[in-house]
Amino acid sequence: MIGKRKLFAIATATLVAGPATARAQAAKPSDKYPSELIRIVVPRSPGGGSDNLARLLAPALEKKLGVSILVDNRPDATAVLGATIVEKSKPNGYTLYLADNSFYQNPAILESLPYDTVKDFTAVTMLAQAPVILMVHPDVPAKTLPELIKLAKTSPLTFASGGVGSSTHLMGVMLNLKAGTSIVHVPFKSSGQALLSLLGGHVTMQFGGLSSAASYIKDGKVRALATTGDHRNPAFPDVPTFDESGIQGADVSSVWGLHAPAGTPLEVRRTLRDAFAQIMRDPDLAKKLAEFGYEVIANTPEEHQAQTAALVSQWIEIGKKVNLRE
Repeated sequence: MIGKRKLFAIATATLVAGPATARAQAAKPSDKYPSELIRIVVPRSPGGGSDNLARLLAPALEKKLGVSILVDNRPDATAVLGATIVEKSKPNGYTLYLADNSFYQNPAILESLPYDTVKDFTAVTMLAQAPVILMVHPDVPAKTLPELIKLAKTSPLTFASGGVGSSTHLMGVMLNLKAGTSIVHVPFKSSGQALLSLLGGHVTMQFGGLSSAASYIKDGKVRALATTGDHRNPAFPDVPTFDESGIQGADVSSVWGLHAPAGTPLEVRRTLRDAFAQIMRDPDLAKKLAEFGYEVIANTPEEHQAQTAALVSQWIEIGKKVNLRE
């Protein structure tokens, strides 16, 4: 499985650009961009990692660019609805898609998509990444991951995720694969909704994000057992990694990229990327992002376009070996 260090070491030499469509040929950079409201379509419900990231960034982006930023939540279980809205929008930089793992993994999971992930979109930047954390309801007797695995082999357990194809879903798939368990997947439209199910005791466990779960972990309302990544998260130094807990090679981190419709001019995308890179490295905002568990990436449009093509290809290959559809 792709670890986060390997995930972002993809060579930009593999850049794949979409074909020049009539729409792309017709697109022209604005004389003054931006000059009107920018809509960022978020494919998840409020309260999850995608929505939290968008709402942390929007106020600073408004100040930087001098225009209003609308965070438009369009949730569905597979994150296809939001992507379709953006794919059909004008390629002028005023409608953007905040993608999570599902965007890059859906070609390996869904039998068909109403768009081509690589050809019908063009990249702006990979905004950030964050670890996935495994949590259980306090009533679950397991205090460690090995204890949870032992319990799963004798009792019917369920895990909640932020949606089919999300990193929080695929970590459950990988845990079942590596541990030889059959924990049943219960998908939601966001990690926030999945967390509510866990808090209510409707599921045994959840693979979630630090941004939505941190306060509940600290208050003891859920118990954290393990995180992805090659080191412990500074916010939760007592929570071991999956590797430390005996589950090797199951490192699926959450990622968030920004995309525009194919044909959006490179000048516009560079303007957007530069604005995001600057605001995300402002000390005050950088501190907030870190507290929520986000690690800033903010690479170039060219780098993220190559990254997108490579991620899609890699997940398709993984999907040939591992059942990602449940």
